[in-house]
Amino acid sequence: MIGMVDYHMHSVLSDGQNSYEEMIRVAISKGLDEIGFTDHVCLKPVDWAIRMEDIPVMTRQILDLKEEYKGQIQIRYGIEVDYFPGYEDELKGLIESIPVDFVIGSVHFIGDWNFDVDKSLYGKWTNDKLYEKYFGLVQKAAQSGLFDTIGHIDIIKKFRVYPETNQDKLFEDTIKIIKANNLVVELNTGGMDRPCAEFTPSSKLLEMCYSHHVPITLGSDAHRAEQIARHYESATSLLSHIGYTEIVGFNKRIRRIIRL
Repeated sequence: MIGMVDYHMHSVLSDGQNSYEEMIRVAISKGLDEIGFTDHVCLKPVDWAIRMEDIPVMTRQILDLKEEYKGQIQIRYGIEVDYFPGYEDELKGLIESIPVDFVIGSVHFIGDWNFDVDKSLYGKWTNDKLYEKYFGLVQKAAQSGLFDTIGHIDIIKKFRVYPETNQDKLFEDTIKIIKANNLVVELNTGGMDRPCAEFTPSSKLLEMCYSHHVPITLGSDAHRAEQIARHYESATSLLSHIGYTEIVGFNKRIRRIIRL
């Protein structure tokens, strides 16, 4: 996997099962050139995000390991931050307090409902309405100026929940907003191991991203070390088939190009 990156990984400090060092060693064994840790940071007190008092621990560990392993692999400091409309100032202050290389903006909540783990409110709205609510939040996240990357852009399909009617205009409007705000979309390969059994974004949304010149980065959403770079052969093949010849890397929130 020469030149490959994995920019979406979770450790025991949020909801992963391995330490940073355990994940680094597996990434090296898989031949990755670069990885980015992205533990969950969430304004809501949820048990799957890092505790605020542990953020200095996260920073110290990542920066120490970055130096220790610099001859073997590039380590980037990322965070995955939940977007909440109306809390942009609080999110901005939190992000700016952490010396990150990149920030993934993700939507896991519609109001107080965490649709990513809680199935109880599916069916409250039509699926079309649910998609409208979700992608409306993604659009606001893209317009917030807080993030470098939009994470698992169509995660609302996780439990095989799909719209009743064609939503291509909603998808395309969202991608246009992402492009207008100069953001990157991640190809999250973890979707293949969720109930939807599909990359996030889907090939249709990836094609829309390509047609609107939206850059892509790669992440496995690994919560265990063995999941690092999962399904990468299929992912890179799909990107090449669509027409992508490069992906994006980050360093101190500045992009660089990585050839596929």
